[in-house]
Amino acid sequence: MKTSQSNPNAIKKELVSNAEIFVLTDKSPRFSKMIHLLYVPTTYCNLGCQYCYLGSQTDHNFGKDNKKQAIETLDFALKKFTDHKVLPFNVSLHGGEVTTLPGSSLNRLFKIIERHYLDHMDILHANNFRKINPHLKTNLYNFERHYDLMVHNKVSISASIDLPLFLHEKYRTTRNGKSSLEKTLKNLSLLSKYPHNAKVSSTLFNEHIENTEALIKDIWYIHNEIGFDMNNFNFMFGFNAALNTEKQVSGGRLQMVPVSEESQVSFYRKLKSEFIGSSLEYGFRRNWFDEFMHSYCTCAENCGERFFLLQADGNMYSCVRGQGVHQFYHGNIFTDEVEFILNKAKSNIADVNQKLGFNKECQTCEYLGICNTGCPFVKNETNSGKSYTCTLQKEIYKDNPASYAPAKTKEHQRLVSQNYMFNIHPTMVKDHVKQKDIQFRLPNDLYDAKNRLNSIIEADAILQSLYSSDSIEIEFNGNFYSLSSQILKVERLILNIFTSDPVKLHIKKDMLNVNCKEPLTNTLYLMMLRDSGVVYGDEKRIKQEHIFTYQVFRNQLAESKVKGDNYYEFDLTGLLSIHSNFFLNNVLNNLFITTDSLRNYHYQKQKLNAFYHIQAINLPFQNIEFYWNTYDI
Repeated sequence: MKTSQSNPNAIKKELVSNAEIFVLTDKSPRFSKMIHLLYVPTTYCNLGCQYCYLGSQTDHNFGKDNKKQAIETLDFALKKFTDHKVLPFNVSLHGGEVTTLPGSSLNRLFKIIERHYLDHMDILHANNFRKINPHLKTNLYNFERHYDLMVHNKVSISASIDLPLFLHEKYRTTRNGKSSLEKTLKNLSLLSKYPHNAKVSSTLFNEHIENTEALIKDIWYIHNEIGFDMNNFNFMFGFNAALNTEKQVSGGRLQMVPVSEESQVSFYRKLKSEFIGSSLEYGFRRNWFDEFMHSYCTCAENCGERFFLLQADGNMYSCVRGQGVHQFYHGNIFTDEVEFILNKAKSNIADVNQKLGFNKECQTCEYLGICNTGCPFVKNETNSGKSYTCTLQKEIYKDNPASYAPAKTKEHQRLVSQNYMFNIHPTMVKDHVKQKDIQFRLPNDLYDAKNRLNSIIEADAILQSLYSSDSIEIEFNGNFYSLSSQILKVERLILNIFTSDPVKLHIKKDMLNVNCKEPLTNTLYLMMLRDSGVVYGDEKRIKQEHIFTYQVFRNQLAESKVKGDNYYEFDLTGLLSIHSNFFLNNVLNNLFITTDSLRNYHYQKQKLNAFYHIQAINLPFQNIEFYWNTYDI
């Protein structure tokens, strides 16, 4: 899980263009959803790589020849999304090849993205998103042309090359068939001196794997001779894509052969033998195979809920893989409503998963909760219900058991599988549940705008305090993290806490005044749960197990030494320590923080408003999840 320092209350001035100073206030609007947005200002590419999954789409000059629309589409889309309370938390430029655009167009795109991040810095930081600089994917062929512009705009770069390098020369050619290798290596050397974030990636097919020794040699060559730090590198495995196949057949060229799962594992083990203990061990263990891990879209339960690609013509697709494929088309930002696009995206991915079925191996796999059966686009292309890198992923999981813990027991695995089935394969539920048990109907007006959870919160000042994302911060090893409601947040923050780690809470004083006639009788209310399922209550749901409840009266809270006069602080270190015997190895703990008066109001609201009760059936309070480690490092 990604973690980052956060200070959402900061009011900053940023110089973003000549003689223009913008002041960011703390009056950020509430957003009902946050999304990752790839923007393709041009589908055109200056290279003719034989294995490109975009097929002939890169032959088209749209965007390159429509520079004005390439800029205006992004500006329009960001405004339309935010007007509809959907906030892109990450805006990245993709292609085609973005650098085929003139520098003036690129500069305007960079400024639009930077302005977007600055306009919404408060809410982004409150949700632990620290993006402020533009990012783009490039083949490096035009890199030197735009180098100064990218340095000026602090653009982060993701570059692609082929390894081993002799296959780059063979397959990554210009559009007229000439080698791009010499120019690419010169620009790679320039990238090694680039002052901002930069990484490199390579796509592997069977021919690349057959030349693993040459590939290893070239990794060292790039690292030691060219000077680019190959710790900042990652692999991707190619697959047979329909659009690429059509292009290969029409062009009379052979289709590239994908790498088998067995060969993927063999390749991984060879790299492990070569690089463990070397200066590139960090890259091997952290970045090189990260694309197949749970932090990427490829392991999302339904990637259509969060990941989107927008083209300059307004068409929206699932991602770069689904670009131009009808089944992964979600609508057009100019002609369709945002709500339609979001619903279409979710249903498109759900349809693909349901069509392919719930793979039997996945149903009983102890790692299902991590990989969620893999990328739906690749599964659709390969007509398989499970990840095309399944065996490799398990190998990596086993090498990193703390980061990728398997299901603890067979019962735990069964519950994960059942939950996945309910969410992704609802048509299968009737085979596992008696028909009489699923004969229920939700009210028709549940999804009316006024009855949605965010609308209910907006109409109730006390609920706004209860769900606030800027009232509580946790201080952990010198870093500060703003806590959000577990049912509203878009990204989980999970800490690894060791017995010697200092942990403190900082709570806004105003929070203890809300819904409270006598503040002195109000308390800070802490509830500790752990992820060991238990069944209780009239509804017989499987819930996290309650460990303890702890209340601190207002007058016993200390003034915050670091957050100022508006905050109290409470040291959690001792409280966690004396309850440490309840924290189980490799079992996630879940601490909820609220006040007694806000907790009471939540349950009162549940009694008065059925729509609120349905959507806030799980604890809605601000929370932090953590693993407890009983040894020091």
